[in-house]
Amino acid sequence: MSIISRLGFIGGGKAAQVLAKGFLSAGVIKPDEIFASAPSERDLKQFQLMGCNVTNDNKTVMKESNLIFLAIKAKVFPEVLKEISPVLTRNHLVASIAAGVTLDFMQRSLPGRSRSVRLMLNTPVQFREGVTAVTFGKFATDEDYALMHQLMSSVGYCFDVDEELMDVMTALTGGGPAYVYLAIEALADGAVRVGLNRQEAMKLAAKTAAGAARMVLESGQHPGELKDAVCSAGGSTIAGIQALEESGFRGSLIKAVYEATKRAKELGTNGINGISITR
Repeated sequence: MSIISRLGFIGGGKAAQVLAKGFLSAGVIKPDEIFASAPSERDLKQFQLMGCNVTNDNKTVMKESNLIFLAIKAKVFPEVLKEISPVLTRNHLVASIAAGVTLDFMQRSLPGRSRSVRLMLNTPVQFREGVTAVTFGKFATDEDYALMHQLMSSVGYCFDVDEELMDVMTALTGGGPAYVYLAIEALADGAVRVGLNRQEAMKLAAKTAAGAARMVLESGQHPGELKDAVCSAGGSTIAGIQALEESGFRGSLIKAVYEATKRAKELGTNGINGISITR
């Protein structure tokens, strides 16, 4: 059952595509109620294949939609916000899913009392297993809050976060799947090295990662406790843990989140043509 009648995407890249697929899979909106604009015909083709409306004109998306997802890079925000401002009304809710773009910058770039929200989501929203951090602008309404939580909860786990932590969310939940994919690929490579075929190794590594994640979420136990329960005295698993520790496995993941957080801040600070995205 649809929970929103009109939804638009300005920017039609991977993030927009997986989010649209998630919404359609959840049944919260119909394909002909989605409008998407992008400069790339390849991106628009993907939306057409889903049965959505496409255009090269951002203002058309604004006129046809009430909720607008800005699925664009931080560097083009000044230009896009300037373009859509003349057609923005109090009936619009503008949702940014870009790294580094603050609510303050959006508020200063759009007409007064514009309703805005900032999100950081990840690609598993396509399969309704995503994680979305959300923070609202000062003019967002209670109805906006309820709508966004209902909408984003339909494609996974949605939670509120203070905006100063959004760059951390970019690094952890936004980029986190990439780190997990790398671990899954490496586990499969290890199994292939000792004789397992590639297809089976990849499937088993992915299933193992999924099961381990579920154990953390549903058991209530600390990951360290769960790890200890697998490591028997003098066994093979503790030998593998030693190899990981000697290779700096945990330190590498900590550094990945730290460096990704720094980069997310830089993306917002650098802006375009000397315009600062963050204050």
